[in-house]
Amino acid sequence: TGIHAMKQGIWVVAMVMAGCAGSGADTAPRQYDLGLATPAAKLPPLRAVSVRAAMPSDGVEMHYRLAYRDAAELASFAHSRWAAPPADLMRKQLLRALPSSAGAPCALELEIQEFTQVFTTKDASEVRIEGRASAGGATRAFSVTEAGAGATAAAGTAAFARAADRAIAEMAGWVSTQATCRKP
Repeated sequence: TGIHAMKQGIWVVAMVMAGCAGSGADTAPRQYDLGLATPAAKLPPLRAVSVRAAMPSDGVEMHYRLAYRDAAELASFAHSRWAAPPADLMRKQLLRALPSSAGAPCALELEIQEFTQVFTTKDASEVRIEGRASAGGATRAFSVTEAGAGATAAAGTAAFARAADRAIAEMAGWVSTQATCRKP
């Protein structure tokens, strides 16, 4: 009968809508940071550490490039986010690598210009951290590329942690060569 068919139709629509509402939990963004490990390298004592990031790396979006298609196109993972902007994540790692800084003569300023996962094929990527570091009146560009970043944001996160560790080691070596950064 017509009423029975209408009730069945309403029931089907209600079930479909309930199914769609339930699937939203599966697509909730996942948040990542650089983990809990202390960087292997230790920075020389510093008076202060500041980090900032140029756009678009100043937000929490996890950016990637499909270099095999168009390296100039920047995109964001749909369901993955950084727990904090990359500048905050790098500052946290730098502070973990910093010994006691009482009486340190100089500060480290870091500007992140690239914090991106770059896909060389559909299934393989590398991560890149590029920027400028300033300490003791000197400035130095740096660029760290870490291969083996996999095909997902989660796999890329582990590569970012390794790349950050390498960048900190490079900065530690560079800062220690700055005469104005050495304690008298």
